Amino acid sequence: MPTWVGPTVALSLLVIALCFLGIAIAALFALREGVERGQSLAKELGELRRDLSPLLQAFGRLGKEGADVLDLAKEEVREIVYTTRRFRKDVEKGMQRTQRRLADFEAVVEVVQEEVEETALDLTTALRTVRTGTGMIGQLRRLVLPSRRGRR
Repeated sequence: MPTWVGPTVALSLLVIALCFLGIAIAALFALREGVERGQSLAKELGELRRDLSPLLQAFGRLGKEGADVLDLAKEEVREIVYTTRRFRKDVEKGMQRTQRRLADFEAVVEVVQEEVEETALDLTTALRTVRTGTGMIGQLRRLVLPSRRGRR
């Protein structure tokens, strides 16, 4: 083997070793930068959690209060439906009673109308009888009693 091969291989190995050393140093710097950024992100995430914690708690309370309001609204709607059902039943009962009373009143009006018609007929008959009777009484009086014209 020629004499130049040994030193060339040694130099090549030295260059390769220096390259690996450079790669290792670059990897260490990159790792250190990654660790610093990770710590920075962890710190920012901690601050963000601290800042968002009251907001998340407020959202939790808001959700709970919203659920409570929803429960109250459901209960109120249930009560309104119950009240309207009772009211509707009362109105229906009232309508039935009113219809019965109207039918009874209509029957009473018919009876009263018949009675009034009969009374009017009876009154008319009585008036005719009185008029006719007065005429007959007058004729009887004239026959029985002497006329007043002759007494003077």
